Order: sequence, then structure tokens, then C-alpha cells
Amino acid sequence: MFEQIVKNLESWSQKKINKDFYVTEQEFDDFCKEFLFEELKGNNRLGKAFCEKYGEENFILSTFTNNKIAKEHIRTFYIK
Repeated sequence: MFEQIVKNLESWSQKKINKDFYVTEQEFDDFCKEFLFEELKGNNRLGKAFCEKYGEENFILSTFTNNKIAKEHIRTFYIK
């Protein structure tokens, strides 16, 4: 059962990620600086904030609670 859930999540996330949406390294750096203010307000989920700012519907990214992993995900799939 767990394996099927993982397969479904991977399949779903790839469908959402394969869109032609990318940000530049500079845009991402600027976003990270802006996110510092969000952290001060209590929002500590970088992935969710990224999805909201850029209108991305990436369930996997928006649920990451570890910001380091969220940054790696964004760098892998969204920076060009």
C-alpha cells in the first residue's frame, strides 16, 4: 500500500513539475530574501510560500516542512 502511495505522489508531482515554469537564480535569491520577512511573521514553510508567490500547484513542494529540502527541490525543478 505504501509503495502505491509513493508511486501516485511521484506521478502527480511530475505532472505538475513538467510545466514550462522556471525562475532565474537571481529571482530565487530575491525570493529567499523576501521569505525572511515571512519567517518573522511565523510562516516557516518556504515551499508553500514559493508556490503561493508564483501560483504553482505543487502539492509535494508546498507540504515540505524542511526548508533546506524545499530549496533543493526548487533548485532542481524550477531554476533555469
